[in-house]
Amino acid sequence: MEVEHNHTIKSFRKLKLFGITLFIVIFSLLILGLFYEYASYKNVKNDYPPDGKMIDVEGREIHVNIKGTKSSLPPVLIEPGTGNWSYDWSNIQEELSKHTIVITYDRAGYGWSDPPPNGFTLDMTINDVNHILESVEIDTPVILVGHSTGGIYSRLFADKYPDKVAGMVLVDARNEFFSEQAKKYNESFFETQDQKMNQFLSQIGIARLFGKHIFLDTMPDYLSPEKYVNVHWDTPFFRVLDEEINQINVSEKLLKNTNSLEDKPLTIITPSTVDLQAVELGFSEQESNRMEKIWLDSQQQLTNLSTNSEFMLVPNSSHSVMYDQPNIIIDAILKMTDEI
Repeated sequence: MEVEHNHTIKSFRKLKLFGITLFIVIFSLLILGLFYEYASYKNVKNDYPPDGKMIDVEGREIHVNIKGTKSSLPPVLIEPGTGNWSYDWSNIQEELSKHTIVITYDRAGYGWSDPPPNGFTLDMTINDVNHILESVEIDTPVILVGHSTGGIYSRLFADKYPDKVAGMVLVDARNEFFSEQAKKYNESFFETQDQKMNQFLSQIGIARLFGKHIFLDTMPDYLSPEKYVNVHWDTPFFRVLDEEINQINVSEKLLKNTNSLEDKPLTIITPSTVDLQAVELGFSEQESNRMEKIWLDSQQQLTNLSTNSEFMLVPNSSHSVMYDQPNIIIDAILKMTDEI
């Protein structure tokens, strides 16, 4: 009995020692990860210099990339979707800049831009765009190009500053029509979009270390996974992303009270094949097909925002049309610049 008792005590001691050792290892790795993330974040502008320039907007630095020269054609300002930044549109900007001025920027907390001190708000986003146009001395109405939720911000900007908008191109834009008719889907979708875990992983350097390996097979060739992850995937980004996602429903409701574009040119671009991943969210195949039809119908409804609108279905494209079919977007924008 004494031998068994001593053996049990020794086993418990070994288990305790193992637990303490494991805790020390994990704690040390967490501390190392925190230091790695902090150092990487502080040095990002040295390691990856901004593509454009930093401008002051109410005490915050916002990254703005301007390409092209002033011409008789209207300038173009691109408003990326949630999670996307100026870099995602760099190939389209490069091509369009051969014809006119093209502006891309990083929303607060995205890319090279400082995070908002008081959290993401719609008013801040709309006002930032106005500050950008004034700072870069764009004094003629612009063509707004809005992708996904960027379409929401483009429409809200056009409603607040109608004289600063010459036309609009909406690329698979989120809208109030779909959210009203697919409430259950929206609820399920937003439940899967919580970014708290990503915030934690970014704080300890995991997102920066391993994120690039996740995207190597999915990103277009013109984007560097290393640059994408190291500049964009930091803790402030995931915090702002979470705040932004939580306000999408609110922003879509605001669209109901916006004015029309009257006769300003409007082009709606959307993929002919919709993948809302509804089945993965627990919906039946029949429900999934119904919601995909609702999405396409909602895109068609957007043409009613202007008496001068065009609807384009894009083959062989995902939601990221700027990746899959950039030339269609480029051609649509150039066509609009010629008509204005």
